[in-house]
Amino acid sequence: MNKIEINLSDTIIEKPIQFNVGERHYSIYPPTLGKMQLLKELYHVVDVNSKLLAENPLAETLRIARENPDVVSEIISYSTFKIKDELLDSGRVMHRARLFADNLSEEELATILSLILSADHTEEFIMYFGLDKERLKRQEINRLKSDGNSITFGGRSIYGLLIDFACQRYGWTLDYVLWEISLVNLNMLMADAITTVYLSDEERKKLGLGGGEMINADDPRNRELVREMIRE
Repeated sequence: MNKIEINLSDTIIEKPIQFNVGERHYSIYPPTLGKMQLLKELYHVVDVNSKLLAENPLAETLRIARENPDVVSEIISYSTFKIKDELLDSGRVMHRARLFADNLSEEELATILSLILSADHTEEFIMYFGLDKERLKRQEINRLKSDGNSITFGGRSIYGLLIDFACQRYGWTLDYVLWEISLVNLNMLMADAITTVYLSDEERKKLGLGGGEMINADDPRNRELVREMIRE
């Protein structure tokens, strides 16, 4: 099993990362959509340099920890809570943040922050499974379909692009989408959702698909065949 497959398994089961502060044990839980909304402002404050983070994550997180130790402690604190009520309890979050600030060195804060910032493997998975190519093919089909008689509204914000998609497709509540499923799993479900698009013979010709037998992409048995067709 290669590293990507290990990361994939850990992502699917939403495996937390463990660390200790003295004799106390803590877990870093994968962020949900709701938790990321809480963290957005904090990430904006520390001003993460994405290029430097990719090149040398520990060096970049060490810079951030030296400049903003209290904010980094707060980010780590949020990351160690999983339940909605705990995440929205600012007093509880700040109490744990002060504990981290008082007991962790800059190097330890930086190491933990690097684990948090490197935990999102969404784009890595998308490239590994060839979903980036599927995404381009879908865009091409959408452009072709837009020349027809259909009109599509919405999908201009996170409500339509992600939340509405998840609620409609899986019958989940807004609360579940925000606080129960990890954001990486949510994004991967959307990126790799099985979709069937019916094309006329003329549309197939424009896409360079030609004629032939219609394949039902909703049938799991045809999944690999569809992927191979797209790759070709």
